[in-house]
Amino acid sequence: MSVFICIDDTDNMESIGTGRLSRMLAEELTKKGLVSNTSVTRHQLLVHPDIPYTSHNSSACIEGIPTNGDLHKIAECAQGFLLQNFHEGADPGLCVSEKDAVPEDLRTFGMRAQKEVLTMEEAREIADRLGVYIWLGGGTGQGFIGAMAGVGLRSTGNDGRFIELKGIREVKGVKSVGDILSQTAISRVINLLGEALPDYELIDTQNWIRPNLHHKEIVFFVQKEGTLWRSPEKKKPKNKD
Repeated sequence: MSVFICIDDTDNMESIGTGRLSRMLAEELTKKGLVSNTSVTRHQLLVHPDIPYTSHNSSACIEGIPTNGDLHKIAECAQGFLLQNFHEGADPGLCVSEKDAVPEDLRTFGMRAQKEVLTMEEAREIADRLGVYIWLGGGTGQGFIGAMAGVGLRSTGNDGRFIELKGIREVKGVKSVGDILSQTAISRVINLLGEALPDYELIDTQNWIRPNLHHKEIVFFVQKEGTLWRSPEKKKPKNKD
């Protein structure tokens, strides 16, 4: 059994971002012996004038294996961590769910959050109806909408960019596909046509590997540039993940 712990709207313009805070939370949960084998994905939500957000309107979802099966303790620890790391002006939200118990309606909610402006009233009604664990902090707690959406999206197995995963932050420079697969938890390196690259092909990692969750696989997309393959995504300035 795995568990999802998703957070959103935890930052302000001067603070560390939600992505980095989620990685810190994953480390805290591991140190306290509550989860193991964690990974973190970033989920992009709708950017719209009617939606308050700090920079990119994305949530971050941790997946881990509970070491004692107690979701209440995991949720309690995550809530305490967010309170300890609260940034003035933030409206943090938290959502926790067993991976195998995410309702279909929550997946639909997550996909809607990428296309529609959702209200707190509707999100609360859905959380109550589905029995989903949520927590609201700060002034409005608006972030619980994104936290719910992140859990729903992660559970589809087909959304999210990994910002924390075994090995991805240690791989640097030019590496073969075989090296990348052996040194990380990435399942396949594929081109934009969906074709898997053989082990001997060379990848310019640009010191920034961020694979995607794609059809329930951890996949690193690349495209050919000259003699090397590179990610089509570029590291953004002042990236907060």
